[in-house]
Amino acid sequence: MCFWALGEDMEPGQNDPDRDYRPSRQQNEKQDEKEREKKQEKGGGLDEKYRRDPLSYVSWALLIIWLGVTLLLQNLDVVGDGAKGWAIFAWGGGVLIFGEAVVRLLVPRWRRSVMGPFIWGAVWVGVGFGLWFSKWEIIGPVIIIAVGLALLAGRLVPRR
Repeated sequence: MCFWALGEDMEPGQNDPDRDYRPSRQQNEKQDEKEREKKQEKGGGLDEKYRRDPLSYVSWALLIIWLGVTLLLQNLDVVGDGAKGWAIFAWGGGVLIFGEAVVRLLVPRWRRSVMGPFIWGAVWVGVGFGLWFSKWEIIGPVIIIAVGLALLAGRLVPRR
């Protein structure tokens, strides 16, 4: 007799090796509750993240609104050249990023490292100038120099 033929004459559930290991309904509910809690801790509850740091949320929303305004201005031919329209968008994005960094410096509750936002703001403003004037051979190196100076200033300036 083969091993797969064992138990053919048994009733379902009788001497079933998995019968003792099947989780009960209460165990399933506890496991589901634990999984929900883990998801909330990992980021399933994004509302908590935005309550702790609403500034990032507002900055992203304003950046998306600014993109819509810029596209509307281009579609209405208020800004004639396409590159100049994107330059205006980049300048506005840079201003928003700089604004977020300044608010982070001024409001202790939202304070965290602002070196990244200052660097990104400089890059966005530099890209705006590059698109507007089409002089990448001058503006590109200036952006790189500004980023390097910002990195040095971040290390040389004493922290509180």
